[in-house]
Amino acid sequence: MALSVLRPVVDDFRRIIVIGDLNGNDEAFTRLLAKVRYMKNDILVILGDIIEQGPDSLRTLRHIMELSANNAVYTVVGDRDIICKELLRNDRNEELLRYVLSRKSGIIWDMCQNSNITLRENTNMFLVKQSLRVLYEREIAFICALPHVVELKNFVFAHAQILPGDIEEMKPTEVIRCDAFLDKGFSFDRYVIVGHWPVMLYDNEKRDANPIINRTRKIICMNGGISEKHDGQLNALVIANGVSEDFTVYYEDTLPKGRILNSQVAGEFCHSICAPNNEVRPLRKDKDFVYCRQESLERDFWIPKSYLHEQNGKVYSDDITDYQIRVTYEDVVSIVEETSRGFLIKKDGVTGWYYGLLEPLSND
Repeated sequence: MALSVLRPVVDDFRRIIVIGDLNGNDEAFTRLLAKVRYMKNDILVILGDIIEQGPDSLRTLRHIMELSANNAVYTVVGDRDIICKELLRNDRNEELLRYVLSRKSGIIWDMCQNSNITLRENTNMFLVKQSLRVLYEREIAFICALPHVVELKNFVFAHAQILPGDIEEMKPTEVIRCDAFLDKGFSFDRYVIVGHWPVMLYDNEKRDANPIINRTRKIICMNGGISEKHDGQLNALVIANGVSEDFTVYYEDTLPKGRILNSQVAGEFCHSICAPNNEVRPLRKDKDFVYCRQESLERDFWIPKSYLHEQNGKVYSDDITDYQIRVTYEDVVSIVEETSRGFLIKKDGVTGWYYGLLEPLSND
């Protein structure tokens, strides 16, 4: 399959709104559009992975399709989005069934639930595919038609990476799959804006989910990890117009909110465990925590039991930090976890521990 590059002709002086990986979270998407005051005259660019991880893949997809029908909305395809193409294959039926049943979420699961199709271990997935092709012809066609790259005069948008040189010579797999693109050392003469790799994975110290803007190398990384990280968020970058480097950042998450009742200073140290360096060695247990050693960091962490999982005889931790975050009385924060040792919270996109009192707030 050849690389698909979309080069829309747009007015340079229209506002551009770029949104990172949606991961099937339509609630965060809807809230974020309201927060940035999205209007019909704006150019909206979505960086792929619009489905799969979150609770509302089908609803998210249909929302984007509705917006795209009569507005300047450009969505690039992500590596998770191509699961829809499995519905057009006549083989790999058992593999697809196992995948969907193991997750019980995502676009194919949502389609089945929406159409009262029950999936079991002995389901004939070939027949299910035939039904879904008919019932969801528009949705499947929309995904399959998404470009790999959207190119404007001063900005290039892709899901995972762009390589220096001729974009047309890249393979589709290179564009939609690339871990830690920012670490590859590339520089560009116009801004390359990507999602895919969660931005908090770039730093083993402070855990920050906000977009990374490297003005020297002209690279912007957007994926805030909504629906895939406990403390994830959906990021938006608002560009004043097509010839501007005036960027404003917004984010939205669906975590419960609370008001800080005790000010707290920042801690003296800050370390984070994050994939793929997330193997740990449990040392002892205490209530809802396990004290663990992370060898590569040469650090010990108190980790919530719910964050630990075992695989092939080894223990791994979900992403976690030991940072004591600075907060001020009456700050409003997102509550990631409420534990016996305090609250894991997020303030202005940064995650850390808070050990004071907190007043729960309504998310309305």
